[in-house]
Amino acid sequence: MTCLPCMVQGSAMLMELNGDQARFIALLAKAARAQRDALLGKGAEADLGDTPAARGEHNPTAPLGLDPLPEASPQTAALKDALGTLTAPARAELNTLRRIGQGDIAANKWHRGLAEAVLLDDSAVTAAILEDADLHDHIMKGLYQAQLAA
Repeated sequence: MTCLPCMVQGSAMLMELNGDQARFIALLAKAARAQRDALLGKGAEADLGDTPAARGEHNPTAPLGLDPLPEASPQTAALKDALGTLTAPARAELNTLRRIGQGDIAANKWHRGLAEAVLLDDSAVTAAILEDADLHDHIMKGLYQAQLAA
């Protein structure tokens, strides 16, 4: 059972975006990631980059984001369309959820993530969301940590 302050905190966090919208975008991101991985192939990590670090990021293609996908790919187009249907404040909330999932900010510092998103141009927020190769995982983890997971 979830504690009452946690429920109040969670409901006050998402004002423009709802959990179902975030999960839908996460699902589209997962499909785009699967297409990206299929396009890049399943090469050995040794062939793709330097020696993998003992800790931290182990995906040497992560900095590419979804760039290897053609602009006209159906998964990328669907993800961009879904982001385009959101309002700018909803995209800022989604970006904050993504950053919570990445570990950049704590769930109880939600207001800090929103304040930083407001300082950025909306196109920069959208680009940051689209450049995240692990967007599905980060959104789902953000929802979980913010106690908004269903």
